Amino acid sequence: MKASALRTLVLWIPGWSTAAAARARGLARDAPLALIVAGVVSECNEAASAWGVKPGQRTREAQAACPHVEVQPYDSDADYRAFESVFRSIEELAPGGQVLQPGMCALRLRGPGRYYGGEHAAAERLLGAVHADGIIDVRAGIADGIFPAELAARRAASGGIVDIPSAETARFVAAVPIDELPADALAGNGPLLHRLGIHVLGDYARLDITQVRDRFGPDAVRVHRLANGDDPRMVVPTGDTAEYEVHRQFDEPLDRVDQIAFSLRADVDGLTEQVAAAKSVATGIRVELRDENGRVGERTWLHPRFFRAADILDRVRWQTQGAQTGAAALAAPVSAVRITVVGLDDRANYVAGLWGDSADQRVHNSITRVQSMIGHTEVCTIQPAGGRLLRERQTLVPWGEKPSSADRSAQPWPGSRTGLSPSLVLENPVEATVLDIEGNVASVTERGALQAPLMALSVNGDVRMLRGWAGPWNVDARWWDARTHQRVDRFQAVDDRGEAWMLTIQDGRWSIEARYD
Repeated sequence: MKASALRTLVLWIPGWSTAAAARARGLARDAPLALIVAGVVSECNEAASAWGVKPGQRTREAQAACPHVEVQPYDSDADYRAFESVFRSIEELAPGGQVLQPGMCALRLRGPGRYYGGEHAAAERLLGAVHADGIIDVRAGIADGIFPAELAARRAASGGIVDIPSAETARFVAAVPIDELPADALAGNGPLLHRLGIHVLGDYARLDITQVRDRFGPDAVRVHRLANGDDPRMVVPTGDTAEYEVHRQFDEPLDRVDQIAFSLRADVDGLTEQVAAAKSVATGIRVELRDENGRVGERTWLHPRFFRAADILDRVRWQTQGAQTGAAALAAPVSAVRITVVGLDDRANYVAGLWGDSADQRVHNSITRVQSMIGHTEVCTIQPAGGRLLRERQTLVPWGEKPSSADRSAQPWPGSRTGLSPSLVLENPVEATVLDIEGNVASVTERGALQAPLMALSVNGDVRMLRGWAGPWNVDARWWDARTHQRVDRFQAVDDRGEAWMLTIQDGRWSIEARYD
């Protein structure tokens, strides 16, 4: 390990994310639960694991292993908010800690160790604070640097402490099995490494870094460096952002976007340099615009990586242009601008590899330049959203904005379909005709009952016999308002060609909403 590495304490709560999600949704502790990111299981609880669900599985595979598993989209913002109360309890006893991820935080031990009479005593005091919050299983690791301390915490027993002396830190890290790393640390290459005879981090550290990069990619390179003791990360106090702020009052209100951006350039450069001097990067900013009438437009911007000076000026331009609706858009000339950093992260988490910036970063820079020319909302990515109908469950997010995981998809949507997702959702449903066994156009009663079993599906004259079907599932939205009331009944059906469909009937008209593979 590097001689400059500081004694660090890491507190870890195993299974935090699933436990927090279960509490938020009112689920029983023994109910199988899997959290999903981009269609893949990110984390699951012990009840789901007992049925064969594991991280890395696709949603359908998890549901096949455990048909009654509760699958929920992972909401990182809600996860961080839930952990905030626990972290604040820790901060009351030892301020200056950093949240590494929900359920895990790091603290520099020099101050707490002196105050509480030793490193071990400080760790015991902090474990007690977490236990007082009603959390039973919390573990502590002490070592030189964040990475060894995290490994130590992961090896601790419930309520226990693993304390690695400075002289033993390098030997401890080298002996850690690669299977004890987080599931995503090696990008799924653990089995391959075992076949190559690489079973512990010491074996991995002896590999040539160029070969690691070429074979396993940049994520594996980061672990390789950590295994060699090259961990430049320092504990950056979470939430310590108030000092990173610039405020510019204009002598005369400005009504041109380019004037405002030019006037702020030096201030923004100084802000990013100030953040960089603290070995940090800004991942979130708040921009406040005050017009000559005293009206304030405020908007918080997040970034998928981190803000450079040019990125901050772009956000000011977009907000000034009124690209955002509501309180963030101003019509009168701007008299003052305040920019505040509201999100900080350790700069070491974003250091480029020996070969320069990643391809993802180059793509981001190129698309951002295009976006600056054609407009903030003209370049978008598709993200999950809330809705009852399948086509409502996606939304467009302007490029460069970190998608808010506190989206409406995590909220209850009565009538929405759960379970296996279709492979294709039609943006514009295709009109169809569905016949029942009596040869009539199939219909549903006001009580949601089918008049007669379904028999055939016809699309543009192409008739398909239905081998099986399920439903109807009713969506009865805004039933109290005759003007906006929406009533839709949906069916899943398989035709005689082996193709499966999501069919809907609304106001007596049938259409195809989606197709399954």
